[in-house]
Amino acid sequence: MPTIASSNPPDFQQYVAAFQAIGKLKDDHLQILQIHYHAHEQTITAKQLAQAMGYSHHATANMMYGRLARWVSEKLNYNPELEKLGTLVTFEKREGEWHWILRPEVSQALQVLGWIERNTVSLFPDEVDSTEVFREGAVRQVTVNAYERDPRARQKCIDYYGLNCSVCNFNFGETFGQLGKGFIHVHHLCPISEIGEEYEVDPVKDLRPVCPNCHAMIHRRSPPLSFEEIIKLKKSLE
Repeated sequence: MPTIASSNPPDFQQYVAAFQAIGKLKDDHLQILQIHYHAHEQTITAKQLAQAMGYSHHATANMMYGRLARWVSEKLNYNPELEKLGTLVTFEKREGEWHWILRPEVSQALQVLGWIERNTVSLFPDEVDSTEVFREGAVRQVTVNAYERDPRARQKCIDYYGLNCSVCNFNFGETFGQLGKGFIHVHHLCPISEIGEEYEVDPVKDLRPVCPNCHAMIHRRSPPLSFEEIIKLKKSLE
């Protein structure tokens, strides 16, 4: 992949400023960055990214990532590669397939912006990004209806219940040390996608911390299992 002559790459602070200048990212663009950040050695292929995003073809992942890179490139006036994606990644061909490696300056910028913890790449409908009256559920149009979640609700729920899974009692920090410290999903007992409007959420009454395994099992059925059902099921198998 030929390289275009360019000045020295921007530092992470310039990337931070560029992302901020773009404004609020679309959900897909934020999720792409998060998936790439958490990929092994921050390296990923278009095919792997498409699979993680649920796209039917790798070309969609290429297009979406490239569009975001173009916006960043325009803010920075920096494009070191023929491919616009080169503003965010470097390229390495392995066994005939191009691998995208997240630029370290971009990785550091994502940390500074606080975008990596949203992992926020939520694979579950009720995962809260991490109301007093907290309000959430205001619909914003993407390609389907998505529902806003107040990130303060997550912390209020954790402050009350702690970081152990409310179903199986698993604690990531105890098992994985510093890597798992503070990690847990938060489940809405009543899916806000079923309410379809803004509503007041009580972090103690309406939310519960759950591990990803239990969270996935809750959503194995549609409608999701109730909290009473998942706990009863687990106890019946002990």
